[in-house]
Amino acid sequence: MGSTGSGSFTDYSKRKPNKPEDGGGGASGTDKCGTGFSANLEEVSRCFYFISNGIVPISGEDVKVTFNGSRLVVETILGEEIGYLPTKYNYLKLCLDDGYNYNGVITSSKNKPTPSVFVDMIPI
Repeated sequence: MGSTGSGSFTDYSKRKPNKPEDGGGGASGTDKCGTGFSANLEEVSRCFYFISNGIVPISGEDVKVTFNGSRLVVETILGEEIGYLPTKYNYLKLCLDDGYNYNGVITSSKNKPTPSVFVDMIPI
């Protein structure tokens, strides 16, 4: 049951995650930076987009992943923060630092009972 780490970026090594040549530490041989993902965003109601508009963005809107200095955030193409990525995606910070960018689309969103946004992202 035990887990370690604080969930912060300091828990991660400076190496790109799961490069095949790493060869140790249980690496799967899959380059996680080059893999797309889907995520349910966190704290949507506390982010700029919802605060400014009172609603979540609609499905089909283009989005991107950025680092705002403290968390990985999904933004509109205009730079409006929509929600935060769960901490299990913290490895993406190293990928962003290595030159990867992640663009995608909102696949579902709802305002009630709790504002929520689900996104599909791909590396570019």
